[in-house]
This record gives sequence, C-alpha cells and structure tokens, in this order.
Amino acid sequence: MNKHIKLSPLLGGFAAIAVLALLLVIYTLTRPVPMAGTKNISIDVVYENGVKEHYQITTEAHFLLEAISSIPELKVSGTSSDEFGLMVTTINGTRADYQKDHAYWALLLNGEPCSYGVSQQPIKDKEAYTFQYTPANEEAQKP
Repeated sequence: MNKHIKLSPLLGGFAAIAVLALLLVIYTLTRPVPMAGTKNISIDVVYENGVKEHYQITTEAHFLLEAISSIPELKVSGTSSDEFGLMVTTINGTRADYQKDHAYWALLLNGEPCSYGVSQQPIKDKEAYTFQYTPANEEAQKP
C-alpha cells in the first residue's frame, strides 16, 4: 500500500516566509555599517605602468564613493546600477574595462580585496584604500 501525504499550500507559504525572514536577518547582520564622525583615510591609485598617486583626506562621509567625490584631483567613473552601485572603469582618464581591455580596477582595503564595491564600502578612521589596475591572467585573454 502506497500512501502519499498531501502538504497544505498554507504550510508552503509559511516555509517561504520563514526563508525570507532568515535571509533578512542574515543581511542585517552582514550589511556594511559605516562609522559616524570624522575619519582620516588614504586612497592610492596604482596604474598599469606602476605609477602611484596618493591622496590623504579627512571626511565625514560614510561610504568610499562619497569620500572620493570630495577629492577634485581624483576623477572616478564607470557604469552604475541600483543593485551594485558604481562599477569603476576609469580613474583619472585611465580605462580598465574587462570586456574591452581584459583588465579591471581592483579595490583593496589595507592591502586585501574589499568585500563591497566603491559605492557600498563603509569607511572607518585610518583605513588605506588602493585602486590597483589589474590585468586578467593570460588564460582569460585567449579567445
């Protein structure tokens, strides 16, 4: 005898709500949290040829893109989306577009890759950021 248990659609709805609630809790615990107050940060730009530019600023900004926009000598641009914010492709006229150049601007925090993009990266006092022109490896460049 083969018995099948029919689950109520209401039970499926409750399960979906529980999963969404769990995802909301995870996001709340792991989202970027900016530091309030004045912060002193440094921003370096390392170009393909190894030339390095250094910027030292004091800011009240909460996120890195806000701080960058307060530096007139540092021109950062790219494509923007609501989901991911600014995808940096050009810094001070130097383009690194993966689709076209097989290179990208890596964003580092204290020498380590950032967990967030430039728009969502919270800043804290005495942090050091680096935009590093980074060519893709040889395998990725092969057609």
